[in-house]
Amino acid sequence: MTEANTVKDLYETLKQHLSDNDARYVLRKRAGLEYSDLITKSDSHVDETALEAIESDIEQVIDGKPLSKIYGEREFWGLPFAVSEHTLDPRPDTETLIEAVLKSADREKPLSILDLGTGSGCILISLLHELPNARGVAADISEEALALARENAEKNGVFDRCEFIRSDWDENVNQAFDIVVSNPPYIRTDVIPELEDSVKKHDPILALDGGEDGLQAYKTIFSRLSKILKPGGKAYFEIGYDQSETVMRLSRESRFSNIESYADFAGHIRVLELWSDDRSGDK
Repeated sequence: MTEANTVKDLYETLKQHLSDNDARYVLRKRAGLEYSDLITKSDSHVDETALEAIESDIEQVIDGKPLSKIYGEREFWGLPFAVSEHTLDPRPDTETLIEAVLKSADREKPLSILDLGTGSGCILISLLHELPNARGVAADISEEALALARENAEKNGVFDRCEFIRSDWDENVNQAFDIVVSNPPYIRTDVIPELEDSVKKHDPILALDGGEDGLQAYKTIFSRLSKILKPGGKAYFEIGYDQSETVMRLSRESRFSNIESYADFAGHIRVLELWSDDRSGDK
């Protein structure tokens, strides 16, 4: 890094370890450099303080720590979210769930939304941002995660439409909702040691470990889903890229025979939409 002291040199060094977008993100965060500066100030020198901070960033990235955990923030659905070691790092695949809900949600209705295992709150907060008449409940077993979700709700202007409860899934939920959403842990326990360091070292195991078969959370939630979902309501779940058939089977065993699926950017079925046979009205 000692030789990478111009904007151009530093940019090229960063791209050896990061994507182009992430390299520009680091330059903006640490050195206050925008994309245009890569052209207009390419031969300018970067001050020593910024260089030292960027060198530390690169060392942590090489060690497997994602930029989001270094900076404590991540963008999701175009919104800023604080993240920490207590929450799952929001990922682009999860935006498929937001798209699925918005495809059929009536933006004019005063909908009620329950987010099970809310983590950073990115799912619920993004939905409330898009649905101005909706209100939501964020449930999580982790007090640290709930504290971060509160911070993110306030940051994104939806705090007054949120309630936060500490709950092991729906254990402390005492009402039914129009929409239930969840991105539960779905990775098999024996697969976790094989995950990339950026995941297994820096995302909470509680948010990753889905048990021996990766399906424990779905079994628990599906067995009680009819109690927290209003007639005519819908539930949306993120699933692993290879879990569609097994999770669909579990949902049918729980009498949710009406199922819609949504694919992620890579073409894998990533989200399942469930609604019960006793729903009212059309889909």
